[in-house]
Amino acid sequence: MTELVIKVGGQAGQGANVVGRTLAKIFARSGLNVIGYPEYPSLVRGGHNVYQIRVSKNKIYSPVEKCNIIIALNKDAVFFHHKYLQEPGAIIYDSGVDVSNLNLDKKIMLYPLPIKEILEKGGGDAKMENIVMAGALLSLIGYPLDEFNNILEETFSRKGKEVVEVNQNCAKISYDYVKNNLKSENFPLKISKGTEKGKMIIGGNEAAGMGAIAGGLRFYAAYPMTPASGVLHYLAEVERKANIVVKHTEDEIAAINYAVGAAYAGVRAMTGSSGGGFALMTETIGMAALAETPLVIYLAQRTGPSTGMPTWTEQADLKFALNASQGDFLRVIFAPGSIEESFYLTAEAFNIADKYQLPVMVLTDKFLAESHFSCEEFDQSEIKIERGKIAKNLPKMESMERFKRYKITNDGVSERSFPGEPNGMHVATSYVHDETGYSTESFKIRNEMVKKLEKKLPYILKELPKPKIYGKENAEITVVVWGSQLLPALDALKMLENKGIAVNVLHFSVVFPIDEKEILGILSKCKRTVMVENNSTAQFAGILREYTGFVPDFYVLRFDGRQFFPENIVEKIIEIKNSDFKGEKKLVVSEKEDFEYYNTQKFGLM
Repeated sequence: MTELVIKVGGQAGQGANVVGRTLAKIFARSGLNVIGYPEYPSLVRGGHNVYQIRVSKNKIYSPVEKCNIIIALNKDAVFFHHKYLQEPGAIIYDSGVDVSNLNLDKKIMLYPLPIKEILEKGGGDAKMENIVMAGALLSLIGYPLDEFNNILEETFSRKGKEVVEVNQNCAKISYDYVKNNLKSENFPLKISKGTEKGKMIIGGNEAAGMGAIAGGLRFYAAYPMTPASGVLHYLAEVERKANIVVKHTEDEIAAINYAVGAAYAGVRAMTGSSGGGFALMTETIGMAALAETPLVIYLAQRTGPSTGMPTWTEQADLKFALNASQGDFLRVIFAPGSIEESFYLTAEAFNIADKYQLPVMVLTDKFLAESHFSCEEFDQSEIKIERGKIAKNLPKMESMERFKRYKITNDGVSERSFPGEPNGMHVATSYVHDETGYSTESFKIRNEMVKKLEKKLPYILKELPKPKIYGKENAEITVVVWGSQLLPALDALKMLENKGIAVNVLHFSVVFPIDEKEILGILSKCKRTVMVENNSTAQFAGILREYTGFVPDFYVLRFDGRQFFPENIVEKIIEIKNSDFKGEKKLVVSEKEDFEYYNTQKFGLM
């Protein structure tokens, strides 16, 4: 078999994510392509957590709806996921759990494990249940234990040799039990090691953090907020090794002001949050724009408005990011579509911020930020540090003469002077100012300064990444996406091609500013367009219409808290085609099962 999809489910604290990430690491190190996708409610304990591992010998891009195997750490996992099993499907579970009343399909193959007995035999304790489950899974699919043993040694070696051996022993006993007692050879789905060299597996937040460091980050300030917290955690972990300063602030207002202060002082600085924290940052974004102080902001979207559903995903903060803070001012918004773009675009954000002295936002979402992907090592030689116009060796000032920090230039960019630079002292405030930085209410100067900032736009547009088309250029249907929804769209593209439907994908990794002429040139070549967005109002379609006049032929939207799965896109494209392109213009995707991981008691589960 070339592909396998596994779901690990259980109560928060049982280790579903740990098992999932461990399995993902095992497969990635063996040269296979892997995607790890977590879902969890906003609870520290209780509720239901699930981690999907999709592993394939072929190139894959996103998680999918259906799975082949469920590793059930409790009864909840069987209840929530058994209907998503494909045939032949299997469930690995504790034999002490009664699943007889769940009306399981008789075609599902059941593999009950005597967890307590295996742990006693291996000298383990209840905390090692997830180790037993992982060993059972590897046995069921005919996968060797060696890489798992290596990971267990890496993970527990600091606790001593005995702890490592107990974990390895419990995994081996479980592996052999499934092979000898449950006849794992009868399960038809097997996957072998890949032939390529091992890959690393990394999350979107970590990739962005790595990109920031590669891009010259020296200071990061943030207050934790899901799903952006992973960047703070990663950067704090590597703080000394990377020679950076990481500040866990008291709130988001302090975080962005720390970052602006650091940027003013001359270091590359970034802050990050989700929508609620970003809301507190908006006043300072305007100050940074007016003071022409470079600033990179990492904004990881989740559902809104307000607190919304804290641990679920959406693409609904786009217009908020575009209009954050009062007044008109230029900003750049990147929207990474993959793990690689999370790295490279975050690094490039610092160059754009420095060269054009403005706020640059990296707009991601919970789906991309917290999912894990196997990939090759990033090529850091592709990252070039460009600081822009920095004043050095300034001539001595005459009496009462002032450094023109905001001098009007042909490209709208003035030389920056850092504190301590001789003859470069200046004022940077939130007020309209003249060329020296002193505040003014002159109508003429106000006009000149607004026009100065607008001059930057054509130069910025020349540097920004262009929209990219995937698939055949003359396709019958073009799926238009931005940001993370590239991933399910690319898998959907392959599925539709297998069904004989010619589709391509147009992806935007820069959602602002918009190059009207260039984008209209691309869209004019598309026969029929379907805008796919993870929000309820097609926000990016609205931006395209505002700046270019373009209106897509159809909209496919999802806003229930999940991102698109490729099957969703396939289903709606087929529906559009079967209507001979005369059906509903707006199609909405939502879950067929009304589950609520937050409240398992609602379904009689404990």
